Amino acid sequence: MADKGIVSPEALAFEILSLSRSTLAVSLRFLDRALFRLEYKCTDRPHFASDGRRLYYEPWYILSQYRSDPTLITRDLLHLLMHLIYRHSFVGKGIDRTYWDLAADIAVENTINEMKKVSFSSARASRQWEYTELLRSEVGTLTAEKIYRWLAASGMAYSEAEELRRSFFGDEHGLWYEVDGEDCIVIDVNVRDDWEEISKRMETELDLLREDSSSPLIQNLRSLNRAKYDYSKFLRRFGEWSESLIISDEEFDNNYYTFGLNTYGNMPFIEPLEYSEQQTIRDFVIAIDTSGSVKGDVVQAFIQHTHDILSKRESFRSRINMHIIQCDDRIREDVLITCKEDFDAYISSMEIKGLGCTDFRPVFEYVDWLIASGELTSLRGLIYFTDGLGTFPARKPKYETAFILHRGDYDEPELPVWATHMVMSDEDVLNLGK
Repeated sequence: MADKGIVSPEALAFEILSLSRSTLAVSLRFLDRALFRLEYKCTDRPHFASDGRRLYYEPWYILSQYRSDPTLITRDLLHLLMHLIYRHSFVGKGIDRTYWDLAADIAVENTINEMKKVSFSSARASRQWEYTELLRSEVGTLTAEKIYRWLAASGMAYSEAEELRRSFFGDEHGLWYEVDGEDCIVIDVNVRDDWEEISKRMETELDLLREDSSSPLIQNLRSLNRAKYDYSKFLRRFGEWSESLIISDEEFDNNYYTFGLNTYGNMPFIEPLEYSEQQTIRDFVIAIDTSGSVKGDVVQAFIQHTHDILSKRESFRSRINMHIIQCDDRIREDVLITCKEDFDAYISSMEIKGLGCTDFRPVFEYVDWLIASGELTSLRGLIYFTDGLGTFPARKPKYETAFILHRGDYDEPELPVWATHMVMSDEDVLNLGK
């Protein structure tokens, strides 16, 4: 007969986890939805792990960690939750796992350290400080996406990244990369949406609590939850309606047409509709800021996606008059696009020119000259792809203008009141159309 005084490792581990959850609930009230979202489940996996629905833990690991340092379990639980709140686990197929694991761990550990709570302080924080300071000087706000890009660009050896991660480790990430039979990462869309909702609610609550807006938690949430605009819809605002001499398949009823021919010989019952309205772009300008802060791959991704959007629509059915201008503090290049073949050729041979300072005024002066000289007779609009850091014209132009701000951080530059704009991170631009 079992001794009723003996408590199983499973029960003890669950009690420790419950205590840690209560500690976080008291210390960080805004975490309540996240804390009680996960179902706890014993497993033989070492460490912590989560798929967004459950928290998997190995009882003996919990007991050994708690024995060495009672605050470790609380910290690691918070570490795991922050990954889910930041949606680090919902990754794309092309992600480099070694760099992403390290970047995500650095981002959440930095957030936890800046909270400065004794209840989940850890000796590992002192080992992290020097490296996080280095990164902050390189990338600014420490989001996983920005750290990841920096690590990838640095070419850090995988062995070095794995060694460095030991100082930031809090949970296993294996469940992030579960794949199906075609080697595609499986993402539970419902779970992702749940955590997105939790993240947005948390940001709202922190705003209401008037928490420090410069804290890594607020900065990460703002960057993460910033509205994601559909660039293709944004671009279509600059189209204009005109009639093209094409059959409208949506309005033409082939059954009646065929019935008339079969019954009356050469007399169709209903004539096909020859005219339909299509959105086309006539005069149009795309200005590309090629100042020193520009990244070639980001610019090329933006132009490529613009090309893809226009090519899929009716924009190239008739000839157009599109200028693609590269500029920094002066006009570096103006390429005239009049048909799809011109755009294809430009995409295949595009080179970045400029890399000086940023001044928006020369582009507007040049476009005004194109209008005055008759090169642009019905300008629909100008899209300016830039980081937004430059000198703007003093007056609003006579044509609609939109600034696409590709920003690596959350803070938006001060824009003129007349400037329509949307903000996209470099990552957003690189993932356009994916």
